Amino acid sequence: MKRCVIVGGGEIQNLSYDRRLIQEDDFIIAADRGYAHCQAMGLQPDLLLGDFDSYEGELAAACPILEYPVEKDDTDTMLAIKVALEKGFQDLLLLGMTGGRLDHSIANIQSLVYAVIHGAKACLMDEDLWISVITGGQQITVPYREGFVLSVFAHSDRCSGVCLRDLFYPLENGVITNTFPLGVSNHFLPGKDGKIAIEEGIAVIICNREL
Repeated sequence: MKRCVIVGGGEIQNLSYDRRLIQEDDFIIAADRGYAHCQAMGLQPDLLLGDFDSYEGELAAACPILEYPVEKDDTDTMLAIKVALEKGFQDLLLLGMTGGRLDHSIANIQSLVYAVIHGAKACLMDEDLWISVITGGQQITVPYREGFVLSVFAHSDRCSGVCLRDLFYPLENGVITNTFPLGVSNHFLPGKDGKIAIEEGIAVIICNREL
């Protein structure tokens, strides 16, 4: 099945980079102010949704729109993820999800976790950042990126059976918790992809450019 790309209203520092990530057959959902990013990238989303409290421009008449009240439990990103899952998408790419308000960035990471624990493969990206999530029994290979560091954080109270391989600081059958950042700032080995696996729990994996 096709991939779903969700464009949020966070910061996008390099629009051309994000535009290159989007494939011709992707289903694109613009979440609220994410529509402005789509316009700047020359994209017509397949669906536009949100409460539109942060977007004040004209809405495309040809684009299907789902409008929600401002006072609601779900963020616009969460609404977009739920719609994507309802439509059967199991591969999600989230753009424009960080920068600006820290609480929004954290909420978007939690929404990413929601997508993964509901069966989707999902990641959040921009030019300097890649975030994904794995749950118990899963493993992931993180492609080598020169000048980037790799961190693994427990989203659940505890992650056990944690294995970090082909990284500068390896770990075998370890335990990480959400109260101590043991997995922060690991490093790639030259030219090698990092491999991460856990037996139990939920882990958030963050790969970002080293300043």
